[in-house]
Amino acid sequence: MAFSAEESKLVSIFIQTLLYGAYTVLFSITCWILIEKRPRGQPINRTMLGISLIMFVLATMHIGVNFTRIIKAFIIFQDAPGGPGAFFNELSEFTQIFGSTIYVAQTLVGDSVVLFRAYLVWDRRISVIAFPCLLLLGSAVTGGGILYSFARVVPEANIFVVELSQWIVAFFSMTLATNIICTTLVAYRIWYINRKSISFSEQSLRPIMLLVIESGAIYSATLTALLILYKTQSWFQYVILDAISPIVGLVFSMVIVRIGLGLTTANGETDEFSQVSTLQVSQSYHHGEKSHEHGEKIEVGSFVRQERSQSSTSV
Repeated sequence: MAFSAEESKLVSIFIQTLLYGAYTVLFSITCWILIEKRPRGQPINRTMLGISLIMFVLATMHIGVNFTRIIKAFIIFQDAPGGPGAFFNELSEFTQIFGSTIYVAQTLVGDSVVLFRAYLVWDRRISVIAFPCLLLLGSAVTGGGILYSFARVVPEANIFVVELSQWIVAFFSMTLATNIICTTLVAYRIWYINRKSISFSEQSLRPIMLLVIESGAIYSATLTALLILYKTQSWFQYVILDAISPIVGLVFSMVIVRIGLGLTTANGETDEFSQVSTLQVSQSYHHGEKSHEHGEKIEVGSFVRQERSQSSTSV
């Protein structure tokens, strides 16, 4: 049996609340790591802390708007013509536009973080992220188009009408493409640097799970499900849509927590397998060429670049 709009919103607020609770715990741990667990003498990483705060504030605002919409639909407008379903389909209603604005903003922040991670692990090569940057710009334009269309659409229109679907599909497609490309870049870089030390045993999926967490593929998979559900005109897309808000923050926080709790060490090794985190990337150079004698270490977590010399030893 297909979900109706009101049923989907009830399920979505339940799922979003569970994920938001998990995100709140992880956000608290993230702040503790960034503020209290940093190395002695090292200043607070204001960039990472600022991004974490922005994501948490947006996620909090989003769930607050959704609770407001649930209350208005099932209590205030319960006996209105069309009932709660009609309220959820009123796209020009203030809470609908405001909630969508928060979602677009959080999506752009999340995409920017994924893009920036790819930029850092590829040694700040602009050429590598040029196309994803264009996609991010396109996401911003189509996101604005969605909000403009919401304000202009006729009252009886639903979320799947052609005037809206063109903007929405374009927005979902561009943000999905941005995340798939950047996730692939990050995952490939992780694999390339650690290809001699990662052990993919048949009995253990732990290395794969860690690679998925580190590369942010969870977010990309969620966006894929959202796009498919929207294209099939399923009201269940509301469940995925509202779940994305805390998922964006969860994925970002997981990386910081792994570093802070020592699951990824200073040289990029983990307890499970040798791993170069996307927050710490090393490359070796010798007179402009790669060698085993000299290295340059990029400490992305603190945005400090250090140069050090290494000597090769055989074990």
